[in-house]
Amino acid sequence: MNKFPLVEMIAFFSRYSQAQKPAWRKPYMKHMARIRSCHSKVDGGVRKSFFSVETKEGPIIELVFNEEELLWSLDPNSDMENYTVDRMLAFIQRHKHLPSRAHRIVPYRFEIIPKSQIQQEQSGIELPLVQRMQPYRFQSGKINSAQVLDIPTKHIENVMVTKQLHYVVETDVQRFFHLVYILDEMDWRMIQEVDEEFFFVR
Repeated sequence: MNKFPLVEMIAFFSRYSQAQKPAWRKPYMKHMARIRSCHSKVDGGVRKSFFSVETKEGPIIELVFNEEELLWSLDPNSDMENYTVDRMLAFIQRHKHLPSRAHRIVPYRFEIIPKSQIQQEQSGIELPLVQRMQPYRFQSGKINSAQVLDIPTKHIENVMVTKQLHYVVETDVQRFFHLVYILDEMDWRMIQEVDEEFFFVR
């Protein structure tokens, strides 16, 4: 898999409510102003990244990213036990020479929603793994920047000790690409460009 080029990705995360494209409920939306601090550690056998985020709306939010489950949540030690994170737009860098894995992720925009609201609007059941994250915008050495308009197909593949999330995406210039996210490496890679004429799934 390492022979395929790394991709920088802006990804959209959903925990409870499925959304094909980033959609925001304004009463719950927060915008990152700056990251005050971040670090990664193994917590209970699970690799997690921790962020202290100053928002443009004022409050400082303590976020936790479960790298294995692709779930964003609030730090349980904070005073926001009645709230949760549902949707998140985050930048995942391809550059690995950083102080920690947490430094590879930049949370841009997210929703802090009351848990009671989740129970009223949704079933409260978390989405399947391959639906918890989806590509939104990406670039590589050969592609300056491409906006994802549609994801015709996606699936998950168990490979040895990790999982790979596969997506075929259609971009804003009507090109199709096969992208894969490697869970344990936290890497987005481009497998190939797909010829629309041979893409019978559409």
